[in-house]
Amino acid sequence: MTPQPVETTACRRSPLAGKVTAWMAAAGIALAAPVLRADIPDQPAGPMASVSGYYKVVASSDPLFAMKPQCEWFLDFGGGESAGRHSGNLAVSLRQNPSVKVRMLVWQLYSESRTLVVGNQTAEGSRKAVMLAHWKVIPNSAGLVLQRGDYQIALRRADASE
Repeated sequence: MTPQPVETTACRRSPLAGKVTAWMAAAGIALAAPVLRADIPDQPAGPMASVSGYYKVVASSDPLFAMKPQCEWFLDFGGGESAGRHSGNLAVSLRQNPSVKVRMLVWQLYSESRTLVVGNQTAEGSRKAVMLAHWKVIPNSAGLVLQRGDYQIALRRADASE
């Protein structure tokens, strides 16, 4: 006698089982999404960057503001940020007694990312500004620290007598 094949229903998938599995997977992903985003900060820690007024460079490893004997660097941001403006003119002064050299630049501050971009007002033959450098702005109690790669510039508020 030969055995007869037996048909079982235990191995068949019902159409309802696929829909239930898909619904449960979608619900699991939707519930897990807020937990996965919990470790991503919404804003950078610390105070937002802001620039205004007159600063003296007290220390610099940046070749753009090379510290030499008998030389002093000053940066004047003028009124700084005001009325929703996050850009303006920047007067950079290099004092080598008895002479003073002043260079006019432009600046743009992105306070959310704490990035300061400084550039020449125009390129030769163009009306567009040209970026000279960009720094991460780190506010501190004495003034600001500008960081660009391995270079740092320490700024403090300048006195009126300087």
